[in-house]
Amino acid sequence: MKDSLSQRGRALVKDMSPLMHADFSTRGDQYHPEKNPRGHINMGTAETHLINDDVIALLRTVQARMPLHAKTLHYDFFHGSVEFRTAIADYWGRLALGKTPKRTLTADNVVVGAGCSLALEMLATMLGDPGDVFLIPAPYYSGFVDDIHDRAGIEPVGVHCAETLDRDALEAAWRDQTAAGKRVKAVLFSSPNNPTGAVYSLEAIRGLIDFCMDKDIDLISDEIYAQTIHDPEARWISTLSLVPDGYETRVHATSSFAKDFALSGFRTGFALSFNQDMVKGMHGLAYYSAVSTHTQALLTELLGAPELPNILKKNRQTLRSAYTLMEECLQKMAVPIMPAKGGIFVFANFSAYMDATGFEAETRLWERIHKELRVNISPGRLFDAPAPGWFRICFAHPPCVVEEACSRLGQLEKQK
Repeated sequence: MKDSLSQRGRALVKDMSPLMHADFSTRGDQYHPEKNPRGHINMGTAETHLINDDVIALLRTVQARMPLHAKTLHYDFFHGSVEFRTAIADYWGRLALGKTPKRTLTADNVVVGAGCSLALEMLATMLGDPGDVFLIPAPYYSGFVDDIHDRAGIEPVGVHCAETLDRDALEAAWRDQTAAGKRVKAVLFSSPNNPTGAVYSLEAIRGLIDFCMDKDIDLISDEIYAQTIHDPEARWISTLSLVPDGYETRVHATSSFAKDFALSGFRTGFALSFNQDMVKGMHGLAYYSAVSTHTQALLTELLGAPELPNILKKNRQTLRSAYTLMEECLQKMAVPIMPAKGGIFVFANFSAYMDATGFEAETRLWERIHKELRVNISPGRLFDAPAPGWFRICFAHPPCVVEEACSRLGQLEKQK
């Protein structure tokens, strides 16, 4: 009974979202070309299934190498063991800051917790009070709303500023929020972008940093897809590598093992920050969502495994093949897309298949695709899409799955 709950408790009582229900309610009836050819195909959840066998084999190998001792059985720092945070700092230092960094990541800059969502929630809690605003370049990952709002109380405000992260659009959003009496505390963006797969240029990210510096606000860069850049011509640049001296304590990054390493079920993410007060505050928050010491020890070994680079390379190559296959399918249907260079999804415009204009028609189309075609893709309304009809399609599946999904989507008939 809600009557006995607190006001905040009542606010948390809600049904599973339609997208989560579409995923979890069909997990016992998944497509298989021989065993279950009419099964559901889930392209709504951002997971990669292209390197499952490789990752399983690697985990077995590193598990055998991993030293087990009493420490692995007992409590360690709830924000991450020294060994694990050091391994993360070393690995992401090379990835994000390069071979000749102007600053160094250490274990003291890392806070580990149960997933990237927790890392974002911790940063939101530390940076803003309930009712404060984060500006988010749109379209943006729908989970950001839950991550920063449900418990931290931060208000997400989408800003349509294109791949250039247009300064004028950001300035207009700032003026609107401050005129409404709101405090803008930070900009939060995913780099690469989720759901479009855009890889931001050096100039775009520097412009965003300049905007934050001018407004004296923080910048959070969610870099969870940093190692899924599948376009060989694209160059991903970490926001941390571009921050000028003197502002490094105001720019933070998040990531996890969920996407790049195909280990979403491990629920292990982290925040990176050069603000030691921020880090110290997050130590206390991480207490409630710590990662098991065994998982930390296993992932520490994995980060140093000599086999890992080849698996990540294979992941990028297979992602490119799956993306190309999905792109060709959508071209045959005359469905426009936002060209993706990274990530595990494509943002596609199915508005020609809607029975009317507006987001209600988009929802009806989504329900038809899910219930009749038995394919789960994500409607753009959840991502603050620029117009009704956009859908995010997660294509990181074996070719037979992508081809079957394309065959089913090809059964749609244009309405206009």
